[in-house]
Amino acid sequence: MELQHSTVLVTGATGNMGPYVTDQLVNSDATVIGTYVTDTARDDVETRAEHADAVSYHQVDLTDQAAVEAFAETVADEQGSVDHIVALAGGFSMGGVSDTDGDAFQAALNRHATTAFLTVKTFADHLTSQSGVVLFSSDRAIDPVRGTLAYNVGKGAVRTLTELLDVELDARVNALAPFLIDVPGNREAMPDADFSEWTAPEAIVDEVFHLLTNEGVRGQIVQMTGGQPEVAP
Repeated sequence: MELQHSTVLVTGATGNMGPYVTDQLVNSDATVIGTYVTDTARDDVETRAEHADAVSYHQVDLTDQAAVEAFAETVADEQGSVDHIVALAGGFSMGGVSDTDGDAFQAALNRHATTAFLTVKTFADHLTSQSGVVLFSSDRAIDPVRGTLAYNVGKGAVRTLTELLDVELDARVNALAPFLIDVPGNREAMPDADFSEWTAPEAIVDEVFHLLTNEGVRGQIVQMTGGQPEVAP
């Protein structure tokens, strides 16, 4: 399946991975719709994405159902329907059980699981059996580590959501579960880390395209460590 002439919704399109995904989609002659949260992020993406001018960006709070529904109406008016979804919206957070309060825990669930759920729920009527949906879980949801409890749980919820949505929808729903992605923002946040073990963003994009276009793949959680995809048990 080719993405040429299809319409792809990319949530979190101004985040760390956003420009890598949207640029490749534009290069594939897809129509790209992107969401963002802050004006600063929207301004910044102009310097990071080669084809930012070809993306239709919309400021949306994806944790607010009414806001997502209003956004869907706008998309329907401007583009018609959405063929595929790549849900990048999220955000990393630190904290173990002793220093994560209820608000921080709920915020992580909202950033990862609620944004993905409301996006797919709201656009479900757009999707067909030819549609691909790629959500983003994390390697930490499969092989947990200390110190990122709320993040791990949020990404774990995305993993479960992926499996359930694939059962409920005609569309093919899969998720990527990468190890740390080698993007500038992550390097700045963790300058002393061993970057050789991180996953290149280009490898992530390749797997996103594989999951969007491969009609035989559905309901999978693809774990990526060092760029090598492996279906999680």
